[in-house]
Amino acid sequence: MGRLLRQVGKTGGVKQPGLSARRLVILPAVIVFLAAPASRADILDDLKARQAGIRSVSAAFVQEKKTRLLAKPIRASGRFLYQQPGSIRWEYTGSTNMQVIFNGKDLWIYYLDLKEADKLSGVGQYGSMMHFDIATMSRDYAITAAKEKGLVRLSMTPKSKGPISLIEMDLQEGAAFPRMVRLLDRNSEPTTITFSNIKLNQGIPDSSFTFLPGKDVVIRDRSIP
Repeated sequence: MGRLLRQVGKTGGVKQPGLSARRLVILPAVIVFLAAPASRADILDDLKARQAGIRSVSAAFVQEKKTRLLAKPIRASGRFLYQQPGSIRWEYTGSTNMQVIFNGKDLWIYYLDLKEADKLSGVGQYGSMMHFDIATMSRDYAITAAKEKGLVRLSMTPKSKGPISLIEMDLQEGAAFPRMVRLLDRNSEPTTITFSNIKLNQGIPDSSFTFLPGKDVVIRDRSIP
């Protein structure tokens, strides 16, 4: 009896947990720490590092635009080309026979069937958006990032007012180029672009990013408000 009382006195009346019990308490905390999701900065830094290796992109795309004026969305498809440092070409085929060419300075929209072309200036925010390059876009957009179900999801809001109010991107985890881009314009009408058959760093002729209008093409100078 005396031995028992002495043992109780040493522990303050409460039995102390052994080493195994303490491990059971500490281990879950360690697991939670190790499994904590990557921070926004880590996700963006990792994506920037992967995109730094991109010299060119070729991809098929399907574009869908929803507007309050029409019951059904406007669909178009074609091919997207990109070449560093900032050359871009969108080729719309089918019922929308149009080319959008950006050489890093001038943005041309060429309507082949109409033989008309618009030359746009003031494309700062829009021009950086067309790269889908995070390092470039971060100059004009505040970017948040998260990982969800094998995807990297980005949300971008412009730092100044322009034609776009929000951009969302989905990339496969480990990928450098988005598979889906969703744009919300100033009227809150969405445009969704889905990419497929994405090919990186294959040769693209420089002539793909040069617009040389024929003499019969009517050219209009415009600016993006």
